[in-house]
Amino acid sequence: MRSENDLYKRIEHILCELLPDVPTAMYLAPSLSEKESLKLLSLSSAANPPDINYLMARAETLKSQQILHGDNHYCIVLRKNKAVMGLLWIGEKIPMSRCYLVGHLINVFYNQLNTLALSRIDPLTQLLNRQTFDDKVIEITTGEGFIAEREQQGVRHWYLALFDIDHFKVVNDNYGHVIGDEVLLLVAQQLKDNFRAEDFVFRYGGEEFAVLFQSHDSNETLRLLDRVRAVVANYVFPQVNHLTISIGFTLLDDICQVSELVHEADLALYHAKKHGRNRVVDFDELGIAGQAKAETDIELF
Repeated sequence: MRSENDLYKRIEHILCELLPDVPTAMYLAPSLSEKESLKLLSLSSAANPPDINYLMARAETLKSQQILHGDNHYCIVLRKNKAVMGLLWIGEKIPMSRCYLVGHLINVFYNQLNTLALSRIDPLTQLLNRQTFDDKVIEITTGEGFIAEREQQGVRHWYLALFDIDHFKVVNDNYGHVIGDEVLLLVAQQLKDNFRAEDFVFRYGGEEFAVLFQSHDSNETLRLLDRVRAVVANYVFPQVNHLTISIGFTLLDDICQVSELVHEADLALYHAKKHGRNRVVDFDELGIAGQAKAETDIELF
């Protein structure tokens, strides 16, 4: 299957077939990260959400058990390196043979998710690769992505930021490509460490990275990205010592084409590079929104 959404829909269909009229709730770490708390993936119409904290506490206590038995429920646990990555709560007693079958299928589903995730990873940086970027933008702008609401006040919006390592060619020329690859890997690690597990961090190409993330407004976004910029600027890289990054960002708002979105962020990035580097630029501050859109329009006739 090509997307997580296809897998989510298929496992929901299977659960409905195997457990008709049985209340169920499924929780998952959306990015398959051990650092991320579980989010509700699906809930049958007959169910009320169970106490996730209670289920997690039992799963953490009974580390060797895949199926947890309750007074009037079962809970199937998905684990990765002993960490709890998912839970399927079944809200009434069913035959154990059926429970084991469901447990097996849930593990197949999770392995398929992992296989899909691995096909989208850049081998050097372990970030999402360029081929995955367009799909994620489309998922977000169409509202089809697996995006859980955070428990915060106010509406948050999606933004795209492009990051470029300043004078990276000098690094390769002076220290060689082995050190250059190490710099790429360490910058990627700084980005992963300074964004949330639910954000999407990509190696966009060469020494350029992209991040899709949520923020309340452009001022908050600017502060967040400037903090990331400062983290990289203060980091001591082997042999190279210090280097900087330039950042351009734009809002994902009424974007008709992925190319239009990237063009806006790229113009902001170009402005940052042209005006001193080691800085963050908001596309909206350039005041060229109409001009940028016209530049991405393709005349077919």
